[in-house]
Amino acid sequence: MKKESYYVNLNPISMDTLSPTPANDGQTIEYEIEVTPDEKKALEDLLHDVQAHDMELGNMFTFRHFDDLTGDSDRNEYQRGLNDIFEAIYQYGTNETKQKLDEIHLINDDQ
Repeated sequence: MKKESYYVNLNPISMDTLSPTPANDGQTIEYEIEVTPDEKKALEDLLHDVQAHDMELGNMFTFRHFDDLTGDSDRNEYQRGLNDIFEAIYQYGTNETKQKLDEIHLINDDQ
């Protein structure tokens, strides 16, 4: 399958969509990736799942956030999701994207 270029931004409001064009707004950090249609769908699903977990309404209007154990568990689950996203961005990223992620040490390369 042919790979096409898309741009990923991790803005919590719009992070579940991949754009075929860069935003170029100076405010958004974007990562260019090259994916097949199947890889695009899988990454969009991952982005949607992580975004949905972060925006769960059930947690916003309860007192769960006062429970340290629940709060830590939620934060750890969200962080694992973000780690998965960055690993996918690195895997599908262009050389420039991989270089950016290497420079900011976002990928854990410990084996």
